[in-house]
Amino acid sequence: MSRVSSFLALFLLSLLYSCSSGSDTSSTDATKATQNAAAPQIAQALPLLSISTENGAEIVSREDYLPARFTLKSEDGQVLLDGTTEIRGRGHDTWTIYPKKPYHMKLTNSSSLLGMPANKHWVLLANYSDKTLMRNDLVFQLSQWVGMEYTPRSKFVDVELNSVYQGIYQLTEHIRISPDRVNIPELKVGDTAPDRITGGYLLEIDELRDEVFCIDSAINILMTFCLKNPETLLEAGWEAQRAYIEEYLAQTEEALFSNNFKDPVLGYAAYIDVDSAVNWYLVNEIVKNPDADMQHSTFLFKKRNGKLTFGPVWDFDIAVGNNNFRNGDKTDGWFVRLAPWYARMFEDPIFSAKVKAKWAQLKATGRLDDLLKYIDKQALYLSKVQVKNFQTWDILSIWVQDNRVVTGSYTGEVAATRDWLRDRIAWMDGEFAK
Repeated sequence: MSRVSSFLALFLLSLLYSCSSGSDTSSTDATKATQNAAAPQIAQALPLLSISTENGAEIVSREDYLPARFTLKSEDGQVLLDGTTEIRGRGHDTWTIYPKKPYHMKLTNSSSLLGMPANKHWVLLANYSDKTLMRNDLVFQLSQWVGMEYTPRSKFVDVELNSVYQGIYQLTEHIRISPDRVNIPELKVGDTAPDRITGGYLLEIDELRDEVFCIDSAINILMTFCLKNPETLLEAGWEAQRAYIEEYLAQTEEALFSNNFKDPVLGYAAYIDVDSAVNWYLVNEIVKNPDADMQHSTFLFKKRNGKLTFGPVWDFDIAVGNNNFRNGDKTDGWFVRLAPWYARMFEDPIFSAKVKAKWAQLKATGRLDDLLKYIDKQALYLSKVQVKNFQTWDILSIWVQDNRVVTGSYTGEVAATRDWLRDRIAWMDGEFAK
């Protein structure tokens, strides 16, 4: 697509939003203010996060932090925060395959960044293979609309590393136990009493076994539960908590695959928060997330005196039709419901009914249509600032690993993503109507 065509597409998109807003000259000042606040915005600049490692050292490890300083500036160049941090690489394929690297920052002092609640731990998502730059942002928005208990907050920023521009990143909350994140108690070594040992536990299903202590599933050799917190379950003094969570997961799977699995007292519903399983399922199935096969990037947490809960959602850079394997390019076909736990839960008519009811609610409230509008809104917001990113990473006309299509332009990538999601929603709606 030519530059003239690209600008024309963005102009028409802006005009579409303007027309849909209406122009009631009798509106009150308050109504006009509300309309202006809701009007689509085009970012003239993004907040700038500048990071300088000690002695300009290159970040080469996902395990070892480097000391660094950082400065966060507003869109108009005002210094919002200046401080010290540690930084290291993160991710799997996103770290090893792609040249634009993702990072994990551990600030020296817990700080609020761009209005997000204070914490020391933050993630910089590179979104290299996602040429819209917004798939993670889009699905985080869907997660909020669906009603997940916690969804990571994020903001788009420009990043400089050792004075070299790195492109647009998504500054995102790191998934961890915290009152403003996964809000469960953080277990201590002495929490062995019956009223305390039950929680909280933060787990990630990850066949790559990236944590110190992992528990293999009894029903699928590729399903491995790794403890994100506590991280200390192999240390002396933690034997009781280790035995508890091992036994709870074993009981969960035993109940799920028992003859009585549909029984609300004896079956899986006694161990799994079913509403969270429904919500997590729909978020990931709508976007046909290839990392939602319950082998990778699946977070679970267990509250104190509570059930195993699905979430938060994570990892969508190759979702929404941005992959060409395992039928991820196709808008039809179920994917997440074929995962071992979900395949079993869908044998329960009550679970199937809950999924259909949640879908009907999303449809009735307009949230499925809102998803498509959100793509256009964010594309308009990024329309100017994305140019510099793709001058640095000149990939719009190049196939990047897993890409379904190569459109040659930013507006083309946005259109392809919107069209894929529209058709995916239509297919699912037809299936749920049967």
